[in-house]
Amino acid sequence: MSSLLCCLPVRRKPGDSPSPTDNDSDPDPIQFITNILSHLEQDPNDKSSQKKIEDQLQAQPNAVFSALKQEANRLPLPEVHTADKDWVNSVGEQRCTPLKKVKPQTLRELVSIINDARANKQRVRAVGSGHAFSDVARTDNAVLVDLVLLNDIDAIDATTVRSHARDLAPRLLQVQAGVMLRTLKTELDQRGLALVNMGGYDGQKLGGTLSTGTHGSGITFGPMASQARAIVLVSEMGVVYQIEPGGGKGVTDPEKFSGVIQGVSVVLKQDDDWFWAAQVAMGCLGVIYGYIFEVADAFVVKEQRRSTTWEEIKQELVPAKWQPVAPIVAAVDHFELVLNPYTRWFRNACVKIERTRLPNDTPVSGERQDWLEALLQQVAIQKAPDLVAFLIKIPFISPLVIDQAIMTLVYDEPYIDKSFNVFSLGSANEIKGMALELHCDAKQCVPTIDKLLGVFQEQALRYMWYMAGPLGIRFVAPSDAFLAPQSGRMTCTIELAMLVGLKTGKDLAKHVKERMCTPDTSSVRVHWGLDMDFITAADVRGWYADFDKWHDVYKRLNTTGMFSNKFTDRVGISIN
Repeated sequence: MSSLLCCLPVRRKPGDSPSPTDNDSDPDPIQFITNILSHLEQDPNDKSSQKKIEDQLQAQPNAVFSALKQEANRLPLPEVHTADKDWVNSVGEQRCTPLKKVKPQTLRELVSIINDARANKQRVRAVGSGHAFSDVARTDNAVLVDLVLLNDIDAIDATTVRSHARDLAPRLLQVQAGVMLRTLKTELDQRGLALVNMGGYDGQKLGGTLSTGTHGSGITFGPMASQARAIVLVSEMGVVYQIEPGGGKGVTDPEKFSGVIQGVSVVLKQDDDWFWAAQVAMGCLGVIYGYIFEVADAFVVKEQRRSTTWEEIKQELVPAKWQPVAPIVAAVDHFELVLNPYTRWFRNACVKIERTRLPNDTPVSGERQDWLEALLQQVAIQKAPDLVAFLIKIPFISPLVIDQAIMTLVYDEPYIDKSFNVFSLGSANEIKGMALELHCDAKQCVPTIDKLLGVFQEQALRYMWYMAGPLGIRFVAPSDAFLAPQSGRMTCTIELAMLVGLKTGKDLAKHVKERMCTPDTSSVRVHWGLDMDFITAADVRGWYADFDKWHDVYKRLNTTGMFSNKFTDRVGISIN
């Protein structure tokens, strides 16, 4: 994730509303603040009390936080109790009870697992790090395949590469699907190589990252699946396919292909429809064993952050009719925005982030801070549970602290470091958060963001629901994958996330999805990995012009329903 956002509920209790203290000279500032907070529980729209808390937060942040800590026992966070046999995702919001959990160490073991499951008429589901927030991995009473031990990284056999790809061969690696991105990036760096691009979180496994359309930023870079040059997949019948583009575009020369991986027979399938279907398939076509994956020579990235406002920057984000994106976006390798969705002092604060790729011998310099670290500092909090309790208690303070946090993200000097250090979000990844990410046509980014800001403002006024962080906005190149959220168009991505423990977050996210998305190809789409079970059968058929092509491949590779699960039920493609 590039940012964490959250909506916040207001706690209401029955009974008469107490009167707030108006004694600003109260010798005990903590008691003074506690009295105001108590009144706000009964009358959350009392502007006078809200203003007093804002003033105290700016004048005595430690006292405000101390008052909240005194009442922390009244706002317990839910405990997650998990049986050993259960599987849960990274934030404990998705769970299932499989028949058994298996961890294959070799391709032969993986094929054996598939064959045994077919003989016993069992469903199979592969899982990675559990970082997807949807039910994409949930399958009760099924064989759960954890790919954690399939984490090797090897050079390819360059003698099998087609002539058109020989110059690329030194940057092609055989990478197993269970390798974690932070392991992969470290290993590549030791070899003088780097990921071509990456998202903001490195705790994901490669297979799940690519299969759900995970992306970074930059209009010349599609989702990370775009770097896959071949996909090695085990089908329901135990047949192993190495899937590549057809028409001579695949990297492997069929006449030189050995037909064997780790002593297991492999079928080379060079077919465009199969390849574009398998690139982003949410685990529905089979279990992915590994990839031939393109990487880059190691490089450094310079990041410059500048303060602006949405009112100023959006004028520059409107492209001419003949342009896929505005010149300001095309002028740098990676263009991003961090935007306060709430108006303060008659403007929406914004940070413009411009990243430029430089040679690997460029000296590193500077430091940076992510927005969540800045937010914690603004409210004198160090731990996420305390942050959750704080924001549940006084949600109306979110616009102020977001504004102040954003202002601390701007630096006079650029931050220059290894590519993966710049791309990674940092400490915020240790915070338990869920997310919804919207993908729109880059040409429509300004009206889409304007509409989204209006939706959040409306919900804040109506229900006192607030986001607790800024919007993270990026631009991504189109993808040829049939079901990639970036399929067929230059894409603007808008990330909204919620801290775990905030009860109404999912309700707000669902409302946003319903207001922002319609089931047609020009609509705003939802990123597969950052969906919270909102995508419907109508959505998937309406959003993707090539859905029928994907579905035809799916029906050929899932004839028995082995890879059906909660997700396929929801999007209407399960096979019994």
